[in-house]
Amino acid sequence: MSNNRFSLLGRMLLGAMVASIWFGIQASPRTESEPRITGTYSDMHYIEEAGDLLGTEIKIVFTGSKLQGALQIAQGPPGELTVADVVAKGNSIQFVIPDENMYTGSFTGRLTNGWLRGKFRFKAGAEERVALRPGKSYWDK
Repeated sequence: MSNNRFSLLGRMLLGAMVASIWFGIQASPRTESEPRITGTYSDMHYIEEAGDLLGTEIKIVFTGSKLQGALQIAQGPPGELTVADVVAKGNSIQFVIPDENMYTGSFTGRLTNGWLRGKFRFKAGAEERVALRPGKSYWDK
């Protein structure tokens, strides 16, 4: 008789675990059609022959109340890290690069198949298009 009770109790516990997992998945606030904005996007690379670091890296994080991005641009030596508030709408993002940064201006981009593609518009008048792959930071390699 105790084996039947244990067996019944075991089945009930297993059912409860499956149900809690199922409902936990169903209660997820993100839908599959919503893009994941947070992450690291980079095309930064080292050119050994020249001894230069080139490229752009953007890391987007959620701070609990808003999105922020850490931006680094390298054109020879690595540039200073800049933090900016990120505005996201669907799969599009934008942010302003503050005046204290030598690359002051703005960025607008769109997440497509995980890649962040967009354009920098610098106050000095130049524009630069980038295609940044998702993944680890250059500095994490």
